[in-house]
Amino acid sequence: MLSHAQIQQFKIDGYLVLPNILDKKTLSSLRMTTEQHLTDRVQPYELETDVSYPGAPLSVSSKGGQTIRRLKMAYQRSEVYAQIAQHEAVTSAIRQIIGGDKLLINPNHHNCIMTKLPEFSSVTHWHRDTRYWNFNNKYLVNVWVALGRESLDNGCMKILPGSHRWDVRKEALDEAQFLIQDHPDNASRLETQRLVELNPGDVLLFSAHCFHAAGKNTTRAAKYSLVFTYHNELTTPIVNTHSASSPAIEL
Repeated sequence: MLSHAQIQQFKIDGYLVLPNILDKKTLSSLRMTTEQHLTDRVQPYELETDVSYPGAPLSVSSKGGQTIRRLKMAYQRSEVYAQIAQHEAVTSAIRQIIGGDKLLINPNHHNCIMTKLPEFSSVTHWHRDTRYWNFNNKYLVNVWVALGRESLDNGCMKILPGSHRWDVRKEALDEAQFLIQDHPDNASRLETQRLVELNPGDVLLFSAHCFHAAGKNTTRAAKYSLVFTYHNELTTPIVNTHSASSPAIEL
């Protein structure tokens, strides 16, 4: 159970780290499954070239062009991933944060294993996940499970605390709704950024409306993170959008 202080921290900062949620045996199974699916190139997946973020290979035919950025449909892909989505420590914490009678996973967003592979990983600039999502409100929580060490050198998460409560002018965003880093509105905002370093088995909870970013993996070891998005029954996807393309999974 979360303490009152932890719940308040999430409400104020938009994120919270739960340390040591997964044990070594579970982490080993998750990494082994992930590496097997990457080796076998089990569909569906997204390539680094599909998003063309800074540092990504220029095309599928260029060096590193077949590098997988994320393995999609994690919940449906393997029971080992689905079990983590249902983990009592995770679901209990989210229920305390968002309330409601039902806890749901949206299978259309995240629901993946994010990878940062050596040499060919990319930079993700400051954004809100909700920028392209279509729901009746913004009360969605992402769960980010570190399958290994996450630090500055391998592209760990950076967060702008409290940014889930910000009103941001359109002029401060580019066409893809990333923060324009040299815009006057954003200078003081970016100074507040925090590095969220994680140990293997740590779980990061963060508002899907919170601005976050990540750098390249500059190490020789792959980084893997399991990611799901949760909401309660009061948060519903807009009909005929991607957010509603598959029904929510009730836990």
